[in-house]
Amino acid sequence: MGETMTVTNLTNLTGKDVYTRGAEYVGKVEDAMLDTEKGSISGFTISMARESFLYKTLSQGDQGIKKSVLIPYKEILACKDIVLVTAPKQLLPKQAEEEEDHDESPIPGLVD
Repeated sequence: MGETMTVTNLTNLTGKDVYTRGAEYVGKVEDAMLDTEKGSISGFTISMARESFLYKTLSQGDQGIKKSVLIPYKEILACKDIVLVTAPKQLLPKQAEEEEDHDESPIPGLVD
């Protein structure tokens, strides 16, 4: 038996809340990025919430305040009522990092 394919409109994902699998709020889906050469989705642009750990972490550098981040499609775990994503361990808050350590799969990084 083959895989079941689920299809959704990208416009239905705009504005959806984005969380890590450790239940950390990231922000909202702002846009989808398409790879026109491959004909596939390359990732989602996420408008980061000011209170999110990701906003606080990425806005501390020399590059100034970042309002959005591109999360590659391979980091998207689920898209339904919310969007569930992975997050790199070095960006996770301490408590969430400990919870993520129980997962055996590697956690790849984000692209901004």
